[in-house]
Amino acid sequence: MSPVTRRHVLASAVFAATSTASCALALSTTQSTAALTVEDRTAIAEAVAGIGLYADLREWNRIKSYLAARVTTDYTSLFGGEVATSDRDALIAQWQGLLPGFDATQHLITNIVIEGAGKDAVARSHVRATHWFDTRFWTVGASYLHRLVRTPEGWRVSAIAIRRLYEDGDRAVLAAAADRVNAAAK
Repeated sequence: MSPVTRRHVLASAVFAATSTASCALALSTTQSTAALTVEDRTAIAEAVAGIGLYADLREWNRIKSYLAARVTTDYTSLFGGEVATSDRDALIAQWQGLLPGFDATQHLITNIVIEGAGKDAVARSHVRATHWFDTRFWTVGASYLHRLVRTPEGWRVSAIAIRRLYEDGDRAVLAAAADRVNAAAK
């Protein structure tokens, strides 16, 4: 795996992005101003929390049900690089290239605050994501920014951004987990 591909796979697995993408993730002022209902807010919060939960449980089809056809991810505050846009299957494949290499992961997503109207919404939250590999771990504390769009199937995440607040542990577990997945695939 090339260093560029490895960095993108590692970045994708952490489900993150930075506030530098706020222009791309901000709500358009030309959208409908119809207020979000309680049902909308519940579905949006479920999508945000569900992606983290089902990634930890490795239930990829459930994650897919929360994602738009194309998803923009911004992990630059964690890994540098560039903001990326891919189709949801490619994004899930990136996560599958890393997350199963850990003994366990846990994405604790809290304080979800939702803004929006019409067919667009933004959910801001905190995340504490811990990744265990043998006796080592890496934890990142961050704020998330999810952009969602209303589709005929319901609310879908079209962008995920993370802004790193702190780290603890051994970041090298990311490479070890990717190596474990690659070795198992051979």
